[in-house]
Amino acid sequence: MFDLSVATVGAVNIITSDNGGLSNDQIAEMAANKIIYISDDAPEPIRLQAEAFKDKVHNLVHYYVQLARKEERATICAKVREAGQLELAQAIGRL
Repeated sequence: MFDLSVATVGAVNIITSDNGGLSNDQIAEMAANKIIYISDDAPEPIRLQAEAFKDKVHNLVHYYVQLARKEERATICAKVREAGQLELAQAIGRL
């Protein structure tokens, strides 16, 4: 009745957080891992160069994730302030 087959997925990475969303660093790490894959079989010089490049990608993504969160918070503060909730806007701005 059912035809079952088994497939190999490969490596799976799971990142979790406590009491809130993922940190900027966790998001940057996930993005860098998706953008750049370094084979376990890569020759050492290529591996070292790829790891250095991956670190630069991680830092760049981290910067833009941080900037995006800051700008989103500023937009939310402005909208909350427009709604007359000044104390709430100040509290959100301090996050």
